[in-house]
Amino acid sequence: MQREKNPFKFGKIVTGNNFCNRKQELKEVKQYISDGYSVWLYSPRRYGKSSLIKKAFSELENIKLVYLDLYNISSIDDFCRKYSSMLASELFDWTDDIKVLTKKMTRYFQNLYPKISFDETGSPSFSLEAKQISSMTDIEKILNIPGTISKEKKQQICIAFDEFQEIERIDPFMINWMRSAFQTQDNVSYIFLGSKQSLMRNIFSSTNSPFYEFAIKMDIKPISYNDLFGFIKSKFVEQEMHVSDKTIDGILQVSECHPHFTQYFASVVFNCIRDGENQEADNFRELWLNKIINGQSVIFQNIFDQLSNNQRRVFILLAILDEKDELFSEKTRAKYKLPASSSINTILKALIKKDLIHKADKSYKINNPVFKAWLKQIK
Repeated sequence: MQREKNPFKFGKIVTGNNFCNRKQELKEVKQYISDGYSVWLYSPRRYGKSSLIKKAFSELENIKLVYLDLYNISSIDDFCRKYSSMLASELFDWTDDIKVLTKKMTRYFQNLYPKISFDETGSPSFSLEAKQISSMTDIEKILNIPGTISKEKKQQICIAFDEFQEIERIDPFMINWMRSAFQTQDNVSYIFLGSKQSLMRNIFSSTNSPFYEFAIKMDIKPISYNDLFGFIKSKFVEQEMHVSDKTIDGILQVSECHPHFTQYFASVVFNCIRDGENQEADNFRELWLNKIINGQSVIFQNIFDQLSNNQRRVFILLAILDEKDELFSEKTRAKYKLPASSSINTILKALIKKDLIHKADKSYKINNPVFKAWLKQIK
């Protein structure tokens, strides 16, 4: 008998029927791109930003689209090479005769020695043979290529930079060069995706930043409970497996409708049910949740050990407080022996900087619901 296949996908960009809802955000971002507006978009890690942009790109026509993830880029030289490679891949016509294509590349990447190579299957690839790319002239030349191509070909272009907050790690002055180049490109728009709240706000909301008011802020929020409920149910139905409403509700209560963790938790629950666990048992939620927590508890303990005593207390408090409880209230501070409000603010900023929490409207949320569940266990 064929074993049921786990239908839940997480930890990578999701496409097709693994992409759940986001209809409003998808419509919104596609409209911004079509209208030629630049957008910056923050959400905690694994909220589906990259999947959303990839989905939007797949549905847009007559616009040249480029996507570059900055997370693993190590230096300006590395950025220039990888960005140039993406520009070459997406903005040039690779059906051209090789001599024509090489001539075009040489013109746009002047003095950077562009090279077109072919692997054993005949597939082409692009690289720059320049020894080191670090001068302002060369960097600006690369940054200006989309604008030049757009103007010459009368072609609308949109470029998405994922994990854009990493640009300051790559080189703090890079955003100055970017702003200088980008602001002159009439038919090119940019999407800036980021997962570190404080860094993204500094880049786009600080009056001292070159990118201040350069792009429209777009919010991405958790997918609705009802949409995720139906999504989980449908995935079990596809595999002809029963899942109770109570079980799905338990998944969504713990995941707080976080897209990545919802799929992650659902996959663990699927495995438990497939392996014969009784989902009607009183301890079923505890069983599957402990499977997840136990696999990460050492990591959580190491992070927790590096926090100050006051940071630990506030962090735990964020895990156990009800939505209606006010963190800064006199009652809460007295009950949990918290420091003054000004000190709590400092602690919250530190936890945000450590990428452990984020501010959502007027409240503060723990980024990782598994970490939150672990904190509840050790309180």
